[in-house]
Amino acid sequence: MDYPKQTPAILLFLILLLGPVSLFAGNDAKRGGRVYQQYCTPCHGQEGNGRGPRARNEALQPPPRNHTNGFYMNMQTDIRLFKVIKFGGYANNLSHIMPQWKHILKDKEIFSVVAFIRTLAKDPPYEASTNVNWEKNPYAGDERQDLKESLTR
Repeated sequence: MDYPKQTPAILLFLILLLGPVSLFAGNDAKRGGRVYQQYCTPCHGQEGNGRGPRARNEALQPPPRNHTNGFYMNMQTDIRLFKVIKFGGYANNLSHIMPQWKHILKDKEIFSVVAFIRTLAKDPPYEASTNVNWEKNPYAGDERQDLKESLTR
């Protein structure tokens, strides 16, 4: 199917018209919690503190990330968390132990898991960044690449 050449411009206009809507807005943290409990707690633990049964029994090195560490988690963008969950630790220059979930979870489920992970941050709790993430492209090689750039090409 051929789209008119104006399609990228129309999409960009709609994005700008809607304003800074997060890619993750409207994602259900409750649903993300169910997915997290099913797939993530063996390593990250029920509370998200990085002390799940696999982490304890297998003495994983490096240990799984502590999602309750608000100081660290608040420095991570939603796009970064999305990419780590989808493509795994190794693909993101992190631990090779963190598996990629792209073959198991749909993007919408991953977005929900990110929303749930944000509820785990303590001391300090998660605060949405003043840096607007809605215009970032989660599939870009560099997570700072603007989505607008790829739409105008």
